[in-house]
Amino acid sequence: MFVRNRALTAVVTLLLTACGGGNDNPAGNGNTGNFRATIDGAAWTANTVGSAAAAGGIFTITGVQVGSATGMTMTLYAIGSPGTFPLGTGPTVAGGIASVTQGSSIWSTPLSGAAGTVTVTAVSPTRIAGNFAFNAPPLLGSTQTNTRAVTAGAFDIPVSGGPATLVVPDNAGSKVTGTAAGQAFNAATIVTVTSPTIGGTFTFGASNAQQSMNVILSNYTGVGTYTMGSGGVARTITLTNVTTPTGSWGGSAASTVGTMVITSATSSRIKGTLSATLQPIGSGAPTTLNVSFEIGIQ
Repeated sequence: MFVRNRALTAVVTLLLTACGGGNDNPAGNGNTGNFRATIDGAAWTANTVGSAAAAGGIFTITGVQVGSATGMTMTLYAIGSPGTFPLGTGPTVAGGIASVTQGSSIWSTPLSGAAGTVTVTAVSPTRIAGNFAFNAPPLLGSTQTNTRAVTAGAFDIPVSGGPATLVVPDNAGSKVTGTAAGQAFNAATIVTVTSPTIGGTFTFGASNAQQSMNVILSNYTGVGTYTMGSGGVARTITLTNVTTPTGSWGGSAASTVGTMVITSATSSRIKGTLSATLQPIGSGAPTTLNVSFEIGIQ
């Protein structure tokens, strides 16, 4: 929540700048461009548009429709090439957050990992273009109760930053996707708890607003196939759901049966797949987990 609120503070600052004094360059970098969408069925086109680019593939796109005093912002992380990315993620995941403002009210994509998508069709040190759609509930503590549905979004924006804009560090833009407890899982936040060393332990956590998982792999040796939950070593998975079916599973070697396959491993990034059957912690029925992962080592 801290990361999301900090990002939204920056969003509010950018939008207030855009609304004040007739400034046509809210990002302060001399950029103008095309930024439009449909919000709750009504056409929205930004009169003032700005885009700020930071080294490492981080982009912030802002726009305000002056007549309706409605603003929109997208902050994208780890974008170094065209592709489709989730909205509703934190800065450790390749994707981003999006928000709508009107007056003092703010609606923002939750950290669900699945609040929408942005398809970047072109990206260079001088331009970014693409399409998007998302759903944004009101920010926590707001007096608003409605969710804003943003569809048919498109942008084509000049950016600044030079060649370094597209140099995304190899440990940036992690992702964990698949199914967990019968639900689609897309991580919004990923944390490397223990960086792997040969013979040591590799541990990571992945979560969104509905689910979280923690994975411990001991006796790590790099690329290969590992049996989870056997051999008397700490190779465990813990899965927790806060939505139906609620509960927790795994948590010990005895309650984990599965396989981790590491297909690529460097000092900065590990890729592979993980599948397991997990026993409940307490009462309930067993459940399954099947995900692919790319973990940037922080």
